[in-house]
Amino acid sequence: MAKRIDSVKRPWVQERKAFERNVSSNAKFYNSRTWRKFRTVFLEKNPLCVECEIEGIVTVANVVDHIIPINAGGAELDESNMQSLCSSHHNKKSARESKGYGG
Repeated sequence: MAKRIDSVKRPWVQERKAFERNVSSNAKFYNSRTWRKFRTVFLEKNPLCVECEIEGIVTVANVVDHIIPINAGGAELDESNMQSLCSSHHNKKSARESKGYGG
């Protein structure tokens, strides 16, 4: 009988823990249980992308975005500083913000 291999070692691939984000000064916050629970509840209450709704499109949101980024003084867990976005709109917003903050 052949020997079973449980896992393959790939030394060229960086190992990371679940829920770990690569580069962010806010990594500890975004990896926290508090944020993950808040995000889940917020998406249940606000399931549609707000930007898509403005465009007249119905799209399920999968990102909770800080309207005012934490690095710019936005509140971490204040619902009034949150909006539900689809990945496409979140990526566009993040790109605009990173240009404004030296990214």
